[in-house]
Amino acid sequence: METMSEVNSVFKELEPDNEVPEYLKQALVSEVDTIRNTMQVVTLFTEHFLSAITIGLSFNEKMEN
Repeated sequence: METMSEVNSVFKELEPDNEVPEYLKQALVSEVDTIRNTMQVVTLFTEHFLSAITIGLSFNEKMEN
């Protein structure tokens, strides 16, 4: 059976150095940019879509009156 210090040493071997590689930083920034851009597209689409429906419904109500 392994002792607690042996288990901890296994995890310490998995930990990277104190510095993050540049390619990993760029990949993370790229992912965050992609998520932000996707959210902007979704927000713009839903705002314009809901605005168009609201305008269409109010126009329809005016035509009925």
